[in-house]
Amino acid sequence: MPELPEVERARRLIHDHAVGHVITGVHRPTPLDDKVFVNVPEGAFERALLHKTLRESHRHGKQLWWTLADDDKKGGIKKEESGEDAPSTSSANIPMFHLGMTGAFVARGVEGLQYYNSKASGMGDWPPRFAKLVVTFANGAELAYVDPRRFGKIKLVPELKDVIGGLGPDPYHDMPNAEDFVKLFAKRSIAIKSALMDQKIIAGIGNWMADEILYRARVHPECRSNELSVTQFAAIREQVEYVVRVACEANSDHDLFPNDWLFHVRWGKTEGAKVNGDAIKFIEVGGRTTAYVPKLQLKTDGGPPAIAALTKKSPTKKRQAAAANLTSEQPTSVGRRKAPVKASTQTPRARLPRAAAIAAASALAR
Repeated sequence: MPELPEVERARRLIHDHAVGHVITGVHRPTPLDDKVFVNVPEGAFERALLHKTLRESHRHGKQLWWTLADDDKKGGIKKEESGEDAPSTSSANIPMFHLGMTGAFVARGVEGLQYYNSKASGMGDWPPRFAKLVVTFANGAELAYVDPRRFGKIKLVPELKDVIGGLGPDPYHDMPNAEDFVKLFAKRSIAIKSALMDQKIIAGIGNWMADEILYRARVHPECRSNELSVTQFAAIREQVEYVVRVACEANSDHDLFPNDWLFHVRWGKTEGAKVNGDAIKFIEVGGRTTAYVPKLQLKTDGGPPAIAALTKKSPTKKRQAAAANLTSEQPTSVGRRKAPVKASTQTPRARLPRAAAIAAASALAR
């Protein structure tokens, strides 16, 4: 927590209240929290944001960042000679936010996102408790980044690749097709639960989403990724797409998640917990608490591993040419008498019986 849907909700909150408006104030409560702010000395963050226009709020996986534009004297976005609005991209000018385990953005006067381990809200006292950053805008909006457990990170980075360069595709914006999805996972020898949570493979999926996806796909979380079949990967991909879409359409309001989701009963390792009448078991996979349903998520053989199809070598050009040459030397019609061939020019391959020659050609083509 928070995962892709929660970060998407934060992005939308920022977009709805602040995008297109000039930043008029940047406040970091003292003493500065150097655990949350990574290599951002006093005054640096303020200088990077103050008097800039928030052009857009972006998200990829669990990463959130802003693009800024220089403000002109009229309070608008500075324009290039082309006349098109364009952001200023000076060095170390991209604010990047990672919400960690309990981080959240809240807007003043707006109810916050209530999820399992966060009660952040813009109602009541301002700035809110555990605020690490407060940003005010020319339209009167105020945003605060809060993080009670301080596992989140705020940075200034010079280039976008420093934010998302090492991440896998985002399943909400760029869901891989079936073949590419298999390629992402099939050669990994780790548990599929750990593979789903690896941000370098696919970005945005965390603990609760991985459990939900595997429960709905009927795949045991400890099954090794490189032992899963094409059919199992198809089920996992379908559920990744479904869980991400439904959670984002609900704007991460957990009360709006479907009643049959594992999400509602997976928390707290509650003894005797059940989902849809089936008992839940809690184990650790990759060091993370994992909820699954033993009755439905079995360690069974789902068919040939998908990796077999990926590692099967396609014919090389040399083998293809040899096979084509060999096939072209065979008779073109049954019963046609071949012209005599001198021994000095006849090759061993040409003297092969027809059945043997075809078998050899097939072997070369493989």
